Amino acid sequence: MADLTSIKATVSRVLLVFDDPAEVEFLKAFMERNQMYVDVARDAGQARAAFHMHPPDFVLCEAILPGGVSGFELCERLKQGNINIPVVMLSEIDMDDARDLAKRVGADDYMTRPYDPQELLVRIHEVAEAVWKRKHFGDSDSDDAKINFICSDCGKKLRVKSSHRGRTLNCPRCGQPVSVPFHH
Repeated sequence: MADLTSIKATVSRVLLVFDDPAEVEFLKAFMERNQMYVDVARDAGQARAAFHMHPPDFVLCEAILPGGVSGFELCERLKQGNINIPVVMLSEIDMDDARDLAKRVGADDYMTRPYDPQELLVRIHEVAEAVWKRKHFGDSDSDDAKINFICSDCGKKLRVKSSHRGRTLNCPRCGQPVSVPFHH
C-alpha cells in the first residue's frame, strides 16, 4: 500500500483577490513563473463568482477590499463554501487582533507586507500541504472533539462537534442563528 503521507499537495490554480493593480501584476507574473495559473478578482463579488465558476487550489486575499465586504468576511464565506481550499490573508495590518480575526474566520495563514516573494511561495505550499493532510487524514481534532463558543445574542455557552465548523446553527435558548467558528 502506498504511503499517502509523502504525497505533496499541488497548487496549480490560484485566485488572487486584490484591488491594487501593481501588486496584482507582480503576484500574477511571479506565480505564473512558478507554474501556477492565476485568476484575479478585484473585490469580494468577483472573488465569489470566480471561486464557484472555477474552483481554485488556493486563495490569496487582501484583508482590505473595496465594495463594503472585507477580506475577512470574504474568507469566511469562501470557507463556508469549501473548507478544503486554503486561504491566506495578506495585509499591511500587523496586529494580533487582525491575526486572531483571520484565524476565527477560517484563514489558514496570515502574512504581512512587506513580504519576501520566495517566503510567500514556501508558505503557499506549506499551507496547501497542511490543508490537504487535514482533508485526507483529519486534523488533530477527532470526530468526537467539541468546539466551545458563545451565542452573541443571549450569551448562552454552546458546545458542538468539530464537524460543525463553519456552519450556521440556531441557538437553543434564543433561536437566533449562530455561526460555529472554524477554530476554538
